[in-house]
Amino acid sequence: MSNSAASEKQSQQAGHRQRPPAASAADAEMQRVFCRIDADGDGRISASELAAVTRAISPPASSSHGRREVAAMMDELDTDRDGFVDLGEFRAFHARGGGGVDDDAELRAAFDVYDVDGDGRVTAAELGKVLARIGEGGCSAEECERMVAGVDADGCVGFEDFKKMMCPQPQAEAGAAGRDKAEAEAEDKEE
Repeated sequence: MSNSAASEKQSQQAGHRQRPPAASAADAEMQRVFCRIDADGDGRISASELAAVTRAISPPASSSHGRREVAAMMDELDTDRDGFVDLGEFRAFHARGGGGVDDDAELRAAFDVYDVDGDGRVTAAELGKVLARIGEGGCSAEECERMVAGVDADGCVGFEDFKKMMCPQPQAEAGAAGRDKAEAEAEDKEE
């Protein structure tokens, strides 16, 4: 048995799963997010790794609340009940729309994390603060300004813009929606 085959077998015996190659840009992004949460790089997300991420994004009101929140997330994500979330479980959770939770409420909660001052708009400065807090501090002020400008030219992202950015329509649907709107406008002009 070669050294690489032996180490692969040892890794699998130790409970580590191999990460499959990403098939698309969405898969690559999903894998990137998974790897970011999987701090020790063992191919599985533990409750403590999930807790660290949730604390970084939005510190809980109390430690007991934080533990309950993480336990509820693990209960929903860890479908094989082995105490860890692997990449397959992570993908499956996101493929089913995050477990069927009200998408607007979930998006609003995510938006509120970025809307640091609570004024209903996310500025480049707020984006930079949150990214730094969750460990994505490599973004410069200019990069944050470009990201915000890419969503809305006024320098701030409102909830509706955030929602469009987070839930983009597939190209065929977006094209059809654009045609329907253009057709409706043309009909209004004719009347």
